[in-house]
Amino acid sequence: MEEQLAKQIEEVKNRLIKEPESQVFLELSELYYKAGLKDEALSLVLSGLEKNQSYISARIFAAKLLLEMNRTKDAKLELEKVIIVDPLNLTANTMLETLYRYEGNSVAADRVKESISQMTSKEEKKGNMETSTVAEIYVTQGLVDDAINIYERIALNNPLDVKINNRLKELRKKKEEQYQEFLKKRQKIIKTIQKLQEGLKEMQEALQNLEKDL
Repeated sequence: MEEQLAKQIEEVKNRLIKEPESQVFLELSELYYKAGLKDEALSLVLSGLEKNQSYISARIFAAKLLLEMNRTKDAKLELEKVIIVDPLNLTANTMLETLYRYEGNSVAADRVKESISQMTSKEEKKGNMETSTVAEIYVTQGLVDDAINIYERIALNNPLDVKINNRLKELRKKKEEQYQEFLKKRQKIIKTIQKLQEGLKEMQEALQNLEKDL
């Protein structure tokens, strides 16, 4: 663990000791995660949520940790708790849609997707679509080009934003990978068609030879 990170952890830990009922636990949990201490991070954030049950950011962070640990059912429960408190939370809704589809619950997934569409439509009417949140929603829906368009416009207004520029690079790489995968599949289909054509030609030749013999 880096010395600076260890120092940060110690400082935040002392703050939490002084204010055990506060929401500082999320900051400490995030630092634990950054240090690679996932179990400690999860234990702390879940413990803190017992005293701060409506702390949405902490609950979403807990859900993300649970997903990384392949505890999808527990992650889903945490996200559903978020929706109870904040039905319009885009992050929770987007993650829930993905989880519902993963477990084969297409009815619930479609219901959440419809909610997301309604939310994004409202944001569009407000002229507030140029957000990374909406861009990430597009990514989860497979609309990488739309997400790239939004990030490009954000990057134009924030050219020095490292996080935005890095995400834009990731999405462009993702798009290129998807395109290469498409080319591979297309080539495979072309080869299959060629084999079928060759087989058909052989059959036609065989029939012609059979007719000659007759």
